[in-house]
Amino acid sequence: MSVALAADARRALLGGLIDHAALFPPASMSVPDAVAEDRRARESSYAWMVARFVCPASKLAALREKMPWEEAPGLSIVVDGPIEDGSAPIEAVEVKLSEPRPGSAELLRLAQSLRGLAREVYFELLPGERWRDSVPAAVGAVAAVGGRVKLRCGGEVVPPDDLVALVLVSCRDAGVVMKATAGLHHPMRRGADHGFLNLLVAATLAHARGAGAKELEGVLAEEDLDSLGLAGLSAEEIASTRAGLFTGFGSCSWREPVEDLLELGVL
Repeated sequence: MSVALAADARRALLGGLIDHAALFPPASMSVPDAVAEDRRARESSYAWMVARFVCPASKLAALREKMPWEEAPGLSIVVDGPIEDGSAPIEAVEVKLSEPRPGSAELLRLAQSLRGLAREVYFELLPGERWRDSVPAAVGAVAAVGGRVKLRCGGEVVPPDDLVALVLVSCRDAGVVMKATAGLHHPMRRGADHGFLNLLVAATLAHARGAGAKELEGVLAEEDLDSLGLAGLSAEEIASTRAGLFTGFGSCSWREPVEDLLELGVL
C-alpha cells in the first residue's frame, strides 16, 4: 500500500497534527524522560508534525523545572487539579465532562473559568449508554459556550464507528472544532483500533463535502490505504477541515505515527 500526495496536501494533512502526550499512558514517561523525548521530536526532521506538549495540571510545576518556559513549546493542560502557574505558555486546556449531557449553567461557569487560562477549551465527551441522544446534545451545549470537543478513541473503551461518525457530524453541524486522543498510534484501522488517517479522511469528507454519518462509518472502518480515498482530497479541503473541524490528536508517541506513515509511503 502507498499513496502519492502533493507536498501541499501532505503539509495540510500532517502539519501540527500530533499533540505530544508522553506523560500519559501507555508511555507514561517520567517528566525528565518526556521532556527529553519532546526535545528529540522537535529537533527531528518531523518536527513540523508535532504541535503542543500535553501536561496534566498536577505535573506543571515539575515540568517547569525541566522545561524552562522561555524554551517551552505551547502547552495543552489536562485539568486534573488547579492550574496555579499563570506564566506557563498555556495555549489550550482540556477537561472531562462529568456527565453525558452537561447542564448548561454548570458548563458555562466551567467554560468561563477555564477561558481565563487559555483561548481554546476542550471538553472531553462522556458518551454514556444513550450516546445517540447524548452526543448531539453535549456537542450543542459545548458549542453554546464557545468550547471545543475532545473525543477519546481508545483506552479502556474503544468507541464504535457509528459513535465516532456521529461526533464528527454533530461537531460539523454545530460549528465546533474537535480533537481526538488515545488509541490513534497507527494511521490505518487495525481490527478494533481506529486509524488517524481514517479519522482525517472522514472529517474532511464531512466538513468539505457534507458527507453523512453512514458514509463516514465506512471510511472509519476501512483497513486498506488505497481504498481510503485520501489521494482524492485536495490541499484546500484538508486545510479547511483542519482549521474548522478536526485539529489533530494527542499521542503518547510521535515516533510510531511517523514510522507507520513512512512504511505506508505517505511521508
